[in-house]
Amino acid sequence: MIKKGLVNFVKNDLASISVVLIVLLTFVITKSNPSRLSFTMVSLSKDIAIFTIVGMAQMATLAVGQFNLAVGAMGGVAGMVCGYLINIPYEGSMNVDTYAQAEIGLALPWYVGVIAALIIGFIVGAIQGGMIVKTKINPFIITLALISVLHGLNMAVTRNIYFRNLPEVFKAINKNTIPATTTPDGGQATTYGVPVMFIVTLVVMVVVWMLYNRTILGRKMLATGVNTRAADFAGINSGRYITLAHGISGMLCALAGVLTVSKLGAAQTSIGDNWMLYSFASAILGGTLLNGGKVSIFGTMIGAGIMMVVNTVLTLLKISAFSHQIFIGALLLIAFMLNKGREALIRQQERAAVKVQDDVQSGGSKNEEFA
Repeated sequence: MIKKGLVNFVKNDLASISVVLIVLLTFVITKSNPSRLSFTMVSLSKDIAIFTIVGMAQMATLAVGQFNLAVGAMGGVAGMVCGYLINIPYEGSMNVDTYAQAEIGLALPWYVGVIAALIIGFIVGAIQGGMIVKTKINPFIITLALISVLHGLNMAVTRNIYFRNLPEVFKAINKNTIPATTTPDGGQATTYGVPVMFIVTLVVMVVVWMLYNRTILGRKMLATGVNTRAADFAGINSGRYITLAHGISGMLCALAGVLTVSKLGAAQTSIGDNWMLYSFASAILGGTLLNGGKVSIFGTMIGAGIMMVVNTVLTLLKISAFSHQIFIGALLLIAFMLNKGREALIRQQERAAVKVQDDVQSGGSKNEEFA
């Protein structure tokens, strides 16, 4: 009975992790201060929105049997590019002790900065994928090296300047909710609004879902993840789709970087520093296979939700922020164990299907001989 329950827990990805998310959310709601509950839930949904996109960025490379350790570095570069392009310069400088920073920027329309960041993200990701395909070097080495290269370029070019005089319409992506959120004040009823940032993430999820479930392009990427050699024999150019998957991953990293800039109200080089562990945990907890061939878009959001809610729960329990990484690491280990369980179940199902097919064929042969 216990073994069967564990098998069902591993097999039913969304059902199992949804229960965990609901339990954690219930704890947050019951333990939160009622007057600040609206703020807590809105802030939490923004974090979930950003890390869902980060998780999908990792998912895009996992789909083709690869991975991307440089998700944070790509998001940081794209965020700084966007910040520089749309930052509004003004006379004067900010001096804090010996640290001086001049306000610089091109003051371009906010959407120009966003589009430029997405393009940069796609190009960087595609270059990374192309290097993996052409050199045949393990993705671990390429993506790890690219982290250092991108961080170094980011720091060297910007000299650690951050851009904080951003257009109000760009900051509104973070601030606005539908409907507008209010808190109890002078008899006014509380309104729980859905952040625009969260709506943007839902739209992106629909687009990504359609890519993998309704287009030949997505199916070929999944086929590449199942077996690269078999995909090549089937006429699928696996190298092209691996490169494209990394490009999509880079673009999603860039989008997460842009949303983070809007949330912080400033572009800074530290954006993305803690994304790597979260990206793997969100995707794998959600049901994406580490070895490729299977993705789960909605599951990635639930996985990201679990990670963010766990952080909130730890904060409510007044556990030191320095200890949070212990729990995040434990969740990542659980995610990898679930991945192993899913892979074992898939292999077992494949063996059972082959056995049934062989039995049917052997039965048909015996019937023909008898006839």
